[in-house]
Amino acid sequence: MEITIHEQDGVIFRRFFGEVCFEDMIESWKMLVSSYPNLRGYKGILTSFLDADIRHEDHNMNVLVEFLKGYLDQLKDLKIAMVMDTPMVTNTIIMSQRMKTLQIKPFSTVEAAIKWINI
Repeated sequence: MEITIHEQDGVIFRRFFGEVCFEDMIESWKMLVSSYPNLRGYKGILTSFLDADIRHEDHNMNVLVEFLKGYLDQLKDLKIAMVMDTPMVTNTIIMSQRMKTLQIKPFSTVEAAIKWINI
């Protein structure tokens, strides 16, 4: 797994490459929080999984949800866009239902995700 993180125009972009498991996702969130300690200063976070092969088990979704709940104070005002292929969209929808405090929304293109974040 490889990940790139950069900021542009008030949006933090994360892009995953290769095989990705939920442990990788949690580690990437830890890296993001430590690299960007003032997340409230940004409009949103756009995460692209278009170049990734997500390996997951459904029970790990709860682990990720519980992890993110620990960062609600930093994430609650951000729009969190997930760009991915169609089969993985369901997991993002389930996660957004479990974390109604956060604005998490799936997209199939980066352009649509950026448009939503900037509204």
